[in-house]
Amino acid sequence: MLTKGAIEDLIVQHLSRTSTGGSGAPAKAPARKVFVSDWELRRLYKAGARSVTVPANAIISPLSLDWLDYNGVKVLRN
Repeated sequence: MLTKGAIEDLIVQHLSRTSTGGSGAPAKAPARKVFVSDWELRRLYKAGARSVTVPANAIISPLSLDWLDYNGVKVLRN
């Protein structure tokens, strides 16, 4: 049984092959959006640090943004 994620991966692979103009070499697959929850952000945060690094395309949860603002932590997008 295929999961929703597996089907999405198959579609992206197929589209990346056909978008190269038939050369056969796969094109770069589009980057997936990453959702950073409060729990994940606290795992990324190092005690005493004034910044935390997240992927450039990350979507940060509103609760995480509140926690960052309250503690004066800056977000660095990588």
